[in-house]
Amino acid sequence: MTKSNSNTLFGISIAFFVLGLFCFLTFWLMYLGFGLMILGTILCLLSKKKWFYQVLLIGLPFGFVAFTFLNAMEIPERYLLPEDFRGVVYVVFDQENGKEKEYEGIHRVYRIPESGILFTQFSQNEEVYSFQEFFFVNSNGKRKELGELDYRHFNTPNTINPRATEPPRDSLVVFNQRTIGRILAKDEQNYYNYKALTIGKYNEIEKWDYLDPEKIGKAKKEQLKE
Repeated sequence: MTKSNSNTLFGISIAFFVLGLFCFLTFWLMYLGFGLMILGTILCLLSKKKWFYQVLLIGLPFGFVAFTFLNAMEIPERYLLPEDFRGVVYVVFDQENGKEKEYEGIHRVYRIPESGILFTQFSQNEEVYSFQEFFFVNSNGKRKELGELDYRHFNTPNTINPRATEPPRDSLVVFNQRTIGRILAKDEQNYYNYKALTIGKYNEIEKWDYLDPEKIGKAKKEQLKE
């Protein structure tokens, strides 16, 4: 291959990578972007340029794509709850004096106390994808996994288009585990960033994903004493 042809192929491959990255960043053209980057890779390899230039041209765009996906992935979370817990759970983030960060493998671990309110040093895990596990833990440390439901799966008197079928209303499960929010603390100066969920049976739940700021403040004082 002549030097001129090699440079031409290499230049075209650069153009494909640039266009491919642009399409990838628009998100809705992401698959087209991948296709253009693959074509760019093929042309780059056919150009017979020195391996250093090929590695640089191919590695940087694909490295950026990999970094973007990894950055968008939410770190898996594992909630460990007292065996007899029923009610609303709050995980309050970015607490300097909160519970230290804990992991099991790649999973974050949230050990929920009897109050249902955990103050943790973790920052809020609010990226695109969500992987969560929920377990009751008995006094011997044995775990029992909980299922998950959304309260919108059930019909109510105000439901416009009732479902033909709905889940059993006596199932003990986790509800609304994707709820996130920000609440003003009792001192009206600070805010709590939190994740909330509700544990119980649909027919028995009185409050959904909400706790009074006064109760949160009281739980924080108790946890700091430990």
